[in-house]
Amino acid sequence: MRNNVKNLLNNPNVIIEYLNHINYDDCIVYLAGSLMEGFGNSTSDIDVYVICDAIPSIEQDENITQSFLQSEQNLIRNVIHEGIRLDFEYWTWNEFNKAINSLNRLNFKTNEYIERISDDEYDLLHRLKFGRPIVNLEKFEEVYNHIDFDNLGHYRVAVENESYQGLLEDLQGAYLSEDFGSAFFLSRLFLDRVMTSYLAANGETNPNTKWLYRKALRYQEKTGDTSLLSKYIELQSQSFELDTINELVKETIKYAQSLNLKSQSILKVKQTS
Repeated sequence: MRNNVKNLLNNPNVIIEYLNHINYDDCIVYLAGSLMEGFGNSTSDIDVYVICDAIPSIEQDENITQSFLQSEQNLIRNVIHEGIRLDFEYWTWNEFNKAINSLNRLNFKTNEYIERISDDEYDLLHRLKFGRPIVNLEKFEEVYNHIDFDNLGHYRVAVENESYQGLLEDLQGAYLSEDFGSAFFLSRLFLDRVMTSYLAANGETNPNTKWLYRKALRYQEKTGDTSLLSKYIELQSQSFELDTINELVKETIKYAQSLNLKSQSILKVKQTS
């Protein structure tokens, strides 16, 4: 990690100076994202979340290199500080609490449709799990301790399971019709989705597929189970060869189904507890 990035993370007063337009009494500010999660690298941005009563109106400043992106739920402000990008994401307390309440009240003890959390809300909640407060630490801890972060993993398993059967049928259809090219790529997609679900069931809830390897590696370090990552790499590194694709697809389906059963077993415990 670049030294100037480390310096910003260790001395966040420079970051706080970019927030002179907010009332510190009614907000919390925390660092989040890949750097806080342990996945970041020397080129990673610094993600800063600002939760306040109202999203502030920020004027352009010729002395600051910045851009803005407004959505229905939040405001994203990108600032370049000495070559480092700071991504400030502003949420109102109303929308922030709405996301938390949606997560906390999820009901998994049903065979009916699970209430949806928007992608933005899911990303917000996952990042919050690794958040490091820099303004109003006590208020942050008070909020943090009332969040059921285990529900994030169970939610991802439930959602992925809804598309599991359809994707499996597409893969089997391509295979049986001898469309081996489609079967080859569908098998890779299928395994990625099942891996995502299994890792989420075990607490690795990052929704970004680019971190799949890092999630699997951390799972291995936590559990001592080396077979998951090694089998995943073995299956995903196979080349496209018509004389071997038959066995590769069958083996991928078999392994993915075994992982899915494990994920469903973990979800079942939640449903019956």
